[in-house]
Amino acid sequence: MENNRYFYRLSFLIIAVFLFLTAFLFFTASFLSLHTYRIIIYITAFLLLTAVILLLTGFIWITKILSQRDNNSAKTAKNPFLSKLSFRFFMPLLLAASEQLNFCKDEIRRVYINTFNEYIKTRKIKETPDKMLVILPHCLQNSKCPVRFVDSIDTCAGCNSCSIGAIKELLKKYGIRSRIATGGTAARKIINDEKPGFVIAVACERDLSSGMMDVQNLPVYGILNKRPNGPCRDTFVNTDELEYAILLFCQN
Repeated sequence: MENNRYFYRLSFLIIAVFLFLTAFLFFTASFLSLHTYRIIIYITAFLLLTAVILLLTGFIWITKILSQRDNNSAKTAKNPFLSKLSFRFFMPLLLAASEQLNFCKDEIRRVYINTFNEYIKTRKIKETPDKMLVILPHCLQNSKCPVRFVDSIDTCAGCNSCSIGAIKELLKKYGIRSRIATGGTAARKIINDEKPGFVIAVACERDLSSGMMDVQNLPVYGILNKRPNGPCRDTFVNTDELEYAILLFCQN
């Protein structure tokens, strides 16, 4: 709950602003003498009220998913309509607000990634290895490595100076292909070119959240990379997390 406090604060702020605007418009309309202007403002107020209801619905649904995730509940929230409403309306609006206000952007993005992952789990997807694709960020590679990966990790010598070698062996074990992406735009191009049935993406909060929103018609499971040396340099990923995702979605 503590880790999600910024999500709750921003959600309450956005909903409160919409409620205030709705109340203000209804109040203003009641004092207008011109019938035409009154109708226009009433219509606007009703549209805002509809938006408030949708925001509240999305907030409640995301909160339910977070609660079940935090409590490791075996029971998961399942409702395709509410999930689509939350991930295509409520969360994008919240992410846009955090960007504009420069308010705890990574914390809000993590909420989006975590809840979207939980939603993907509820779909019980099982894909064959040849239809799965793992997208990795270029910053996983050791910055001092003499070998430069362009779009593949096949040339990795497995020196264990970074996590690429372990990832290569893991993917070889399950017969799953991978590609290196230099950012969100490159990742989207890879998806368009490869046309996978399921994607496991490793990236930072910004690239993961934007990528998940851009390809919502394709199931994507996101794994955050670790950045002890700062952004975009000598990052790493927990291979146990990666293997967990593979076992969860890969058809044996």
